[in-house]
Amino acid sequence: MVRTRAIIGFAAVPTLVLGVAATAVAAGASAGTGYVPELTEPRLVPNAGFEESATAPARWVVTGTASVVGAPVHGGDRALRTVDESGATGVSVRSQALSAGPGERLTASVWAQRGVGLAGTLELRFWRIDGRPAEVANKGRDLADVYGWQLVAVAVTVPDDAVTATVVLHTGAAAEGTTVWDDVSVRSEPAPSRQVPNAGFEELREAPAPTEWAVSGAASLVTEPVSGGRHALRTVDDSTSLEVSVRSRAVPVVPAEKVQATVQAQVLGGGAGALHLEFSRADGSTEDSWQESSDVVPVSGWQTVAVAMPVPEQAAFLTVRIGSSTAATGTTVWDEVRLRSSADVGYVPALGSGSVLFVGDQRVESTDGVTRVVHPGTKTGDPAIPGDLPGVVLPAGSWDANPRIGGTVLSGPDGRYRMWYTAADPTREPPCSYCTGYAESADGIHWDRSLHPGSVFPASPGGVVGNPRYTPADPVSARYFMLYAGGRSYFAASSPDGAAWAPLNGGQPILPGWDVGNVGYDPARGVFVAMTKQWTETAPYGPRTVWVSTSPDFVTWSPPRLAMSADVRDQDMVVAKNPADPTVLSEIYGMPAVRYGEQYLGLPWMFDITHSPTPRGDPGPDIGRSHIQLAASQDLLSWSRPARDDIITPGPAGSWDWGFQLTGTTMLTVGDQVWLYYSAFAGEHSCTAAKVAQGICTVPQGKARIGLITWPRDRFVSFRAGRGGGTLTTRPLAPTGSRLVVNVAPGEGELRAEVLTADGDPVPGYTLDDAEPVTADTLRTAVRWRAGDHLPDTGRPIRLRFSLTGGDLYSYAFT
Repeated sequence: MVRTRAIIGFAAVPTLVLGVAATAVAAGASAGTGYVPELTEPRLVPNAGFEESATAPARWVVTGTASVVGAPVHGGDRALRTVDESGATGVSVRSQALSAGPGERLTASVWAQRGVGLAGTLELRFWRIDGRPAEVANKGRDLADVYGWQLVAVAVTVPDDAVTATVVLHTGAAAEGTTVWDDVSVRSEPAPSRQVPNAGFEELREAPAPTEWAVSGAASLVTEPVSGGRHALRTVDDSTSLEVSVRSRAVPVVPAEKVQATVQAQVLGGGAGALHLEFSRADGSTEDSWQESSDVVPVSGWQTVAVAMPVPEQAAFLTVRIGSSTAATGTTVWDEVRLRSSADVGYVPALGSGSVLFVGDQRVESTDGVTRVVHPGTKTGDPAIPGDLPGVVLPAGSWDANPRIGGTVLSGPDGRYRMWYTAADPTREPPCSYCTGYAESADGIHWDRSLHPGSVFPASPGGVVGNPRYTPADPVSARYFMLYAGGRSYFAASSPDGAAWAPLNGGQPILPGWDVGNVGYDPARGVFVAMTKQWTETAPYGPRTVWVSTSPDFVTWSPPRLAMSADVRDQDMVVAKNPADPTVLSEIYGMPAVRYGEQYLGLPWMFDITHSPTPRGDPGPDIGRSHIQLAASQDLLSWSRPARDDIITPGPAGSWDWGFQLTGTTMLTVGDQVWLYYSAFAGEHSCTAAKVAQGICTVPQGKARIGLITWPRDRFVSFRAGRGGGTLTTRPLAPTGSRLVVNVAPGEGELRAEVLTADGDPVPGYTLDDAEPVTADTLRTAVRWRAGDHLPDTGRPIRLRFSLTGGDLYSYAFT
């Protein structure tokens, strides 16, 4: 093991001011560039060079005295000058909002020149979807006390509760002086493809212990100081004979992959602290040479500690460990653990012919004057079912008193719909608490389960997929595959007809994990996708989170990788619903992932836990309700959820879908509609009559049913124009199609689309003035310009700028 100490000499360059106090790096590793690929991409800051107007800075919001000047300038013909003559109020100039995704890292920079006095700070500010500031600490950078032009830069990881970011050039309230600013830029680095669970120490299930980290010695969560979010981890070592060690959960890696780990650290006393990167085989064994470390350095404030090395041959997992050595003593605070890998992939502008939705922000550069709106589905049930059960298509049956999904609905080549669902079967020998039921339908609304009375498999389906390689002439070819859970593993089964099932893989597990899982098929990549739970083998088990694996054949699967967990914004939402109880928790009970157009859609089952009797033990007794949101991803690993309103509106307390909602694993396109089957218990998870009597919960779990909600095609989430209209600008796009089509309901207004170069300049002939307005409510209409309805052949990626004077824009596509 090599242990070294190094400081990156930012201070040696007097005209460069970076937002990093100090950096420690292990020998042989770079400080962040070169060892792992440079994946940053430029973001389009409107009027970044202040060239659009000769007087005021167009498309910037000004508070105080700021004007455009012709000299001095760093680039172009104009720059911005701020003048602060008050010792009580400051000057602020704020850019338009850029979209920002959790885990993304933004670097803002500006060229600045001091005039009289010393008044100037560059800051990245982050904003929640409701317009309130997100919780970010220590994210500004002051100008240096030097003359001439200086480059000021600050790098920040987007906090979990943020959806947009703005660049702010400002002076402090007490500062006075004149500053000239020019050539603002923002670059973004995508969220890492490999995530350390609870990397920001924000999960609270085991508080004050750090959830999902193994602790030896004194380590606990603190709220001050923090580098990001609300919590950090403090280690205290007051012994010269014992070490403090905090170790992450294992993260899958590939031999020869290059990995870099970083952590923000602040020494509060002594000199005790090191970051370790350690590798192991699939069976947990390791070698002495399979680890690298880097010490913290004795400086004040936050420092970035980094360590990197290639993945050894035969290694399958890495762990990150932070803490102190046996002989060292002292107190250190840690925050924002981050992995970078040579396997990381940057932003990909290529687009096929599928719809681009606004569920996530992956393709959104910036917006102005529009708000994102979630549109819940319409409950579409079987009207012949008795009782007040809006949306229900499958009620209680003769043997299945509580039918529910987890499960799947598929439409077959014969035009019939097939449903696999979960239910208890007391008629089976032996009786089965979690079995697979089967039903068929000619129209997806009226279901017949009499074809196969009783359950068809003695386990609950974690989803059923059609086999794309099914060969009808082959008698051993399977038409369907099923994922199901058993003990602490997931298993596979196959069927020729959907009713007769047999275990695959000799009945041996195909994946680790337990409890609910959701499986689907990704036609874009030709792989099966499993979204599972990966609790640890022993208590404490940690929170409910979502992990992803893929398979080419449904038997051989990639090791599960963390895909999504609840964050501080989810925690705020559940606390807001239960303000009298700050101990409530937000977790993700499960999440199907579906390929839809040019993105994956996730259906996270958000679990609002109002009572957890065993937070460090079996989570099964947790009590609470669940509700369904939407998320979007380009790679199944990094998910965007800027708007977190529910997509299924529950009925009143005690109604069939009030309590605990779940969804199926498929979203079916039926004509111009999209169908999603879902289920619910009327009551709360693990709530019993006895617990109601104790005041622990209000409605007992039970009375499960299966329902259906529908949307017009693509109309899940929209951008809605405010009074006076608004705009949406995309990130660079490289479409294969030559025509742009939109899904829009402009109301009394209209939509126009402008084509821009990747640098943001309008393409002649395709400006807003050249665009023909779209005024009709339409699911799919081609956009036209004076030159016609074909896009310009620029040979390079383009951007789109949509201008909407009213109504909602739901999606766009290239054909």
